[in-house]
Amino acid sequence: MTVGYRFLLHWAYFDTEEGCETIMAIPGEKAIQMVRSAHTQAAQLDIAVTAVVVDPSGRMIALGRMDRARPITVDIALNKAYTAASFQQPTKDLAGVAGQTWFQSLVVSSAGRIMPGGGAIPIVEGGNVVGAVAVAGGTEEQDQRCAEVALASYA
Repeated sequence: MTVGYRFLLHWAYFDTEEGCETIMAIPGEKAIQMVRSAHTQAAQLDIAVTAVVVDPSGRMIALGRMDRARPITVDIALNKAYTAASFQQPTKDLAGVAGQTWFQSLVVSSAGRIMPGGGAIPIVEGGNVVGAVAVAGGTEEQDQRCAEVALASYA
C-alpha cells in the first residue's frame, strides 16, 4: 500500500510565571516523527488514519491524515488527544466511566471534545504531562496500537 501524508505543524511555546514549573513543548520534529510512526503502523494494519500530537492544553502541534482516511477522523483524533491531555490518562481508561452522569455532563459541556475509548495516550516527560498523541480511523484496538507505536517513537 502506498501511503500518502498530509501534515500540519503548529509550533507551541510554553512560558510560565516565575516560581512555577516550566513544561517544555514537544519539538515539532518529534511530533512529526510520532505521526509518521502511527501512519507506518496503520499501513501495516492496512488501515488509513489521522494521527495528532497536542500540547498539555490539547492544542495541536502536528497532525497527519493518510490519503484514504476519512475527513471526520481529523476531528475525532483531535478530540481524543484533547481528552488524554486534559484527563492526563489514556482515553481507553475512561471507558468505564463514560456512561456515568458526571462524565456525560463533561461531554455535553465540552461540546463533544471529551471522548472516551481507545486511541489516545498522554505524553509524559520528567513526571509531567507534556501533551498527548491520538489516532483515529480504525477500530479502538487498532487506533490504540498505532498510538502506542507513536508514543514509543518519542523516546
